[in-house]
Amino acid sequence: MQLSQAKTGKSYQICDKQCSEPLNQKLTLMGLGIGMVIELIALYKHGAVVTTPFGQIAIGSDLINTISVTLI
Repeated sequence: MQLSQAKTGKSYQICDKQCSEPLNQKLTLMGLGIGMVIELIALYKHGAVVTTPFGQIAIGSDLINTISVTLI
């Protein structure tokens, strides 16, 4: 499922990202690499807030539709 369809308060694992290579590298550096476990804190029309092992990260609406996650 896309991150934009996920439920708040649950933990997910990132399984795919459908974005350009430079953006993919930037997301990986932010702690949103494939295989990372995240918890969805809040979901808004304009983006989302997730918790990673590196802290909380705000993600824009343009990216929440490019990140695929699975429930763990």
